[in-house]
Amino acid sequence: MFIKYKALFISLGIALVTFVLNFTTFLITYNKLATPYINEEQRVENAFFIFTVTIGSFAVIAILVGVSFYFFIKNR
Repeated sequence: MFIKYKALFISLGIALVTFVLNFTTFLITYNKLATPYINEEQRVENAFFIFTVTIGSFAVIAILVGVSFYFFIKNR
């Protein structure tokens, strides 16, 4: 029973790290690529749409990575 919880916590940790790394990568690349070409008003207008799309997709990717690692650890 302890091994199941250990695998679950490891998978949740990996999912969280994946989410944070994806989001950090997005922020760094967005600032380097988009900032020189659009003004502040355009960034503010598009911010809500960009964040809702990217945070949702990063969450889905993190969940899929966490679930796949859970099954990998569980079957090991």
